[in-house]
Order: sequence, then structure tokens, then C-alpha cells
Amino acid sequence: MTTSRMLLLILLAIVVLIIGWKMARAWLARASEEKWWPQELQHARLAFAERTFKTWLPIRLIARVDRGYRLNGKVHLVEFKTRVRAVAYPSDVIELSAQRLAIEKSTGERVSEIGYVLVQDSLSKRRSVHKLRLLPRADVTAVAKRREAILKGRVAPRFSSSQGLCRHCTYRAECKAERPDQG
Repeated sequence: MTTSRMLLLILLAIVVLIIGWKMARAWLARASEEKWWPQELQHARLAFAERTFKTWLPIRLIARVDRGYRLNGKVHLVEFKTRVRAVAYPSDVIELSAQRLAIEKSTGERVSEIGYVLVQDSLSKRRSVHKLRLLPRADVTAVAKRREAILKGRVAPRFSSSQGLCRHCTYRAECKAERPDQG
């Protein structure tokens, strides 16, 4: 066998191995994803992944959606998070609710009132899913308008009742002078 044929066979074997490896990884990822899926989404189809939606009414809103699954005429939202603690936070509810509003206004599609947060533990890599009831659309608009009013100085912000949030807040130094008990 000539050297050029041998090199061609080796190259072909490498290509086959790479394709096989990629197919195996895709299969494992799909199988892994199906393990955490809530029962309600077992027959859902992926509608979109990592997609940005924009709307200007009733508020200006740009939302990047991790995953949307279509089932029974509705889109069901799934947000992926990597955290030390396997919990869903109120900010996740706000984020998913804003995503719902952006999708509904920009596409006209119906989006479920229930969203899911998939949390992967940053150390053990274990996954857990959290089912969340999303905010009413009017509440999303109110939160966005309050944020805008705070940023423009028309409304005074309130202190968080959570010392944990205060500890990691960007504006901690500014607030600490006004409220030393949150230090």
C-alpha cells in the first residue's frame, strides 16, 4: 500500500471518529436533557433556543430566551442557570415573565403562565428543575416602569429586605452610609 493511500485511510478514520464522537455527545446531551424534563413537557418540541425577542409596546423590552418548547398551541419557557444552590429566585420569575411578554408582543404566540428554571449545581453538576408561576403582564410593565423611574430619579429606590442581596449589590457603598445595618 502506498504512503498516500495510507494517509488517506488514516484521515478518513479520523473524520469518522470525529463524526461518531459528535453524534455520541449529541445523543448523550439529548438523553441527559430528557431526564430533568418535567412531566408536562415530555411531548413538547423545541421551538427556539438562545433567541432574542424585541418589543416596544407596552414597554421597550429586549429578552434573550434560553429555550422555548411548543406544546398544545403554547410556548413553554425554560431558563438555564448554574448556581451553588439549587433554587429559583424572584428575579427568575421576573426574567421569565419579561421573556413571555416580549415573545407574545413580537410574535403573537401564546406563552404559558408557567415557566421552568433548570439549575445545575456548579460543583456536583446535578440538575434540578423548578416550576414557576409567571407574573401577570401588567406587573411586568409596572416593574419596568418603576425601574425606569428609579434610574431617572423620579422615584426613590427601596432597600432590599435581604441582607444577602445587599452584600452583593453594586450600589452597596452608596447605601451603606444611609443604612449602616445592611453593611
